[in-house]
Amino acid sequence: MTTDPVLDSPDIRARLDPSGMRERIAGLADQCRRAWEQSRAFPWPPLRPHVERVAVLGMGGSAIGGDLLADLASHEGAVPVTVVRDYSLPPEVDSHTLAIASSYSGETEETLAATEEAVHRGAQVVAVTSGGTLAKRCQEMGLPWFRVDYSGEPRCALGYSFVVPLALMCLRSIMADKAKDMEEALSLLERQSAQYRHDVPIGQNPAKSLARELHGKPIVIYGGGLLSGAARRWKTQFNENAKAWAFYELLPEAHHNSVVGYSHPLSIGPEVIALLLRPATVHPRLALRYEITGELLDRACVAHHVVEAQGRSALAQVLSTVFLGDYASYYLALLYGVDPSPVAAVDYLKGRLSKREGAR
Repeated sequence: MTTDPVLDSPDIRARLDPSGMRERIAGLADQCRRAWEQSRAFPWPPLRPHVERVAVLGMGGSAIGGDLLADLASHEGAVPVTVVRDYSLPPEVDSHTLAIASSYSGETEETLAATEEAVHRGAQVVAVTSGGTLAKRCQEMGLPWFRVDYSGEPRCALGYSFVVPLALMCLRSIMADKAKDMEEALSLLERQSAQYRHDVPIGQNPAKSLARELHGKPIVIYGGGLLSGAARRWKTQFNENAKAWAFYELLPEAHHNSVVGYSHPLSIGPEVIALLLRPATVHPRLALRYEITGELLDRACVAHHVVEAQGRSALAQVLSTVFLGDYASYYLALLYGVDPSPVAAVDYLKGRLSKREGAR
């Protein structure tokens, strides 16, 4: 049986991951199930008639659920979902908008500012948070807020930041009911967990094998259609968990610019690895573009790996693809010899912003 001296070592795992992020990653299916059940039982208020758009207000790990939601909504032709990662809102947010403020801590300054603006514009506002200032302001303004019952990093609370808004949209008929799709997705995640878990050796573990392939290389993730948000999720997980250089590109847009840039500097191509996240359900022309992307990468001597989405439903494809990326980023962290949990650069940035605010 093939083993890896780092990835299959319990001692290295315990030393580099003292907070047990491996278990938080493994628990995605259980978290999604709890979030689905709790949000469907939550006393959401009736929505105003004629909801024309949904805006998810968030940053970082609290915003990524909005990206996945936007892909699902677009896939089934529901109302458009926009993710606002900023202090200010785009012009189209108005009284016909459902604004979902998503902040795990409740202290994200961009989200707090955007939420205040959404209220002033007359949008119907709800919040998803564990508490903090966002919950306090919702209470003061009489706005409904769903309490996130989870302890961990914001990026590990994806089950709540994604599933709670999804359940709300299903309950209020903005999207089609996803009960059957959710059951399929959760069953698939449980089967994947049996393959990806830390105690499964590399010879039988696709997530560990992928991390070994990525080790030592800058990573570019390509995604399109249903897996556009998943591509961003992979990128951010490699950044935060593995502390690694990673970028993402979207198809078909990349075919109008990025593919021209493979030529220079000549030394970069052989050092980079590209990952192509390919949905099982894809427009025929987009399917062809995935094929052509591989050809162009070959011509540029860029190694690449195609990740085929699993599952029948769109929801299962999205969650199962995200799950593999989460695990691969965790194992890449171990290969780099870093603790996947802390994000020192982000903490430094917040500290600097706080000092500058105090100086004013």
